[in-house]
Amino acid sequence: MTGGSMQALAANYYELLGIGQKATLDEIKAAYARQLAEFRDMLARREPPPVESLDALREAFKTLSDPQARVAYDAELDDMPPLSALPTEPPVAVPHTGGGGEERFEFLGEGGEYFRIWIVNIFLTIVTLGIYSAWAKVRREQYFHRNLMLDGSGFDYHGKPAAILKGRLVALLLVGGLSAAQHFSPLAYGVALLCLVPVVPWLAVKAFRFRAFNTSYRGLRFSFHGTYGQAFKVFVGYGFLAMVTLWLAFPVFYRQLRKFILDNTHFGNTAFNCSVTTGAIYRIFLFPGFIILALFAAIILIAVMSAGGGTAGLAAAGFVFLLIPLLLILPQVVLVPYIAARSNNAVWSATTLGPHRFGSNIPVGGFIGLTVVNWLCILCTLGLFIPWAKVRVARYRAEYLTLAVDGSLDDFVAGEAAAATAVGDEAAEMFDLDIGL
Repeated sequence: MTGGSMQALAANYYELLGIGQKATLDEIKAAYARQLAEFRDMLARREPPPVESLDALREAFKTLSDPQARVAYDAELDDMPPLSALPTEPPVAVPHTGGGGEERFEFLGEGGEYFRIWIVNIFLTIVTLGIYSAWAKVRREQYFHRNLMLDGSGFDYHGKPAAILKGRLVALLLVGGLSAAQHFSPLAYGVALLCLVPVVPWLAVKAFRFRAFNTSYRGLRFSFHGTYGQAFKVFVGYGFLAMVTLWLAFPVFYRQLRKFILDNTHFGNTAFNCSVTTGAIYRIFLFPGFIILALFAAIILIAVMSAGGGTAGLAAAGFVFLLIPLLLILPQVVLVPYIAARSNNAVWSATTLGPHRFGSNIPVGGFIGLTVVNWLCILCTLGLFIPWAKVRVARYRAEYLTLAVDGSLDDFVAGEAAAATAVGDEAAEMFDLDIGL
């Protein structure tokens, strides 16, 4: 490409975004979002846009959203002759090199912004005696999906409130029936539990399919292809194994569950693949298990000492009352975030999507600190800090999640959109039930 053509393309950055040269940063972001929405619509119509167009749009946004780069660009723009004075030779497309690279996820939501959604959701859910909770979930999911960005594009959520409400009514009927059987007789309760066992895998498959199909990236939806037999093996087989081993086999169940979900999830026609090992999951649960056992052992030991009576017994009883709250609080503020951070790192770092590999390196100490601060702020504000806490967690998780792209992400998405079949989309529409809360 000649220097004149390069200048002509550079002079069109503002025109590419459809804004004036005096546009503010917010106007630039809004214009970029509108342009990306148009590209997503093209993908949804199975009309993949030219890679060069996406590259030019992304380069325009990258330049104009950076204050220093924009100043330098505007200075170059002022020195250029009018577009009419430039040569009118046709632009030459730059071939896409497909060099790949690492794309970082980013969460753009703000606590104050989500607070307004959250408080309205709570109010309307209370006023409608819980019926609005299905609509509340859609608003919540759309907010968190649309603010999660990858390579300049956000995800989206398309779930219908009626389907969510239907799923919750089914779950309510099942729980209500189980509760009624418990009050009727122990035998009836046992029979009801046995009848519920084969239903759980079916509900799980329906919920996973609903959530996957109603999640999209650049206009292309995900899908879930797990079967009832696979779900029965995980939930009933490995779940029962975890219970009969007094939860010593829980890491095995956890690994099988994550693999079941990820290995059966597709983006377009390409499946995710999770290769996390059982040993990696066991190593995560060793430390929390040791801490819980140590606390239980300390409570039992001190309780035995307190049985002797006297001053020493009273002191020991006092320690028991101190340890019991610690046993309740410690898992929530330390052990749960510890497990969440390490398991997130282990699972996503062992997951691929075709030739592309995910990576996660959430700092465990930092995530525990974030959780402790969130809990303290929630307690001090009587729960009003919850929206900010959720946004802080979403931003922290996204900050340390990456996708190592092999080639071009644009080409990959365009190829998957072209290969997706209408039959698959129509089949997914049948799974209109969600039991998620």
